[in-house]
Amino acid sequence: MTSRSASARSRAILAGTGFLLLAPLLWAAAPPAKYDAALARARASVVRVVALHPVRDEASGDVAPRPRAHVASGVVMDRDGRILTTATGIVGCIEIRVRTASGREFPANLLGLDPTTDLALIRIPAGSAPPFVRAPAASMGVGAPVFAVAYGRTPSQEMGTIRWRYDEPLRSLLQMTTEIHPGNSGGAAVDAEGRLVGVLIGGLAEVHAADSLQREASERGGTFAVPVSDAALVMNDLQRYGGVPRGFLGVSIQQGLVDDPGHPGAPAVMGVTLSDVVTNGPAWKAGMRSGDLVVAVNGQQVNSPDELMSRIMAQRPGTSAELLWIRAEKEYRAKVSLTATPDSVLASQLEAAGAAARARAQEAGQPH
Repeated sequence: MTSRSASARSRAILAGTGFLLLAPLLWAAAPPAKYDAALARARASVVRVVALHPVRDEASGDVAPRPRAHVASGVVMDRDGRILTTATGIVGCIEIRVRTASGREFPANLLGLDPTTDLALIRIPAGSAPPFVRAPAASMGVGAPVFAVAYGRTPSQEMGTIRWRYDEPLRSLLQMTTEIHPGNSGGAAVDAEGRLVGVLIGGLAEVHAADSLQREASERGGTFAVPVSDAALVMNDLQRYGGVPRGFLGVSIQQGLVDDPGHPGAPAVMGVTLSDVVTNGPAWKAGMRSGDLVVAVNGQQVNSPDELMSRIMAQRPGTSAELLWIRAEKEYRAKVSLTATPDSVLASQLEAAGAAARARAQEAGQPH
């Protein structure tokens, strides 16, 4: 497939039904009229992102003439044309195109992506769309009014409140009472003044390049957003490094289980077991070996693989993490010098993220 044909197909999708500025907005909880001006400002800073992906015939291995298009939203972060969108729609694509709220269309360059936060940074020409004003922390409290604004499948804006905020080592998440629809991922969560509160995640749409956008099915459920403060930090790393530098321990892990004398035959959950240790990796050099049971990181107890890895990955390469582990009923403690995550591991993480996105999109496209 030539780049010219791919561009023509992506333009067909960008101009597809429902994205015209005069098209009716999708409402679930209609905001009162007093918010009209603020939401108009917000809509101007939200774009539609189409990423074209090659499709190979499983039998012949040939590339199909019609690429698969992932449709998402994006938020304009600065006047230099940098846009944050969803990473899972971008992984493995051959072309990215953006349509602004004013109807202008541009090819976009990929600057970097992070599978952990599901954020990607792309760029269009400077001055192509107005950037968001970022909301202060006071706008992100539980119970505060919030609006989900997106230009994925169709222009949409919905009113709700912030239900909860989850703060984790790797990222924070805002849970909102608004609904998510296919193609809304990468859109904006905004406050009553139209300022950016966070970047929406969790609603990816998949369509074929020559198919109508009517094929997309609605996907109902709660909405989550990466707070703008976290998103801005990720954006800075993506701009500088093309990814987010995260600590690497060099181990394969599984849930730790220990014998419970009070319940024979029913092991108790405790710590994290190392199922494999990379030779000459950070953990290996610190004296850790396969079968060790890790029970604490930096003085904090860990009881699940996710908990261990989130604490390791929250640290930068070149820093040290103090680990406490048990081997043959004896405690060991050491400071482990973390390295950068190898490219091969990052590639597998990105592939897993892309596969998960494709599975969600295919599920969303099935009739309910």
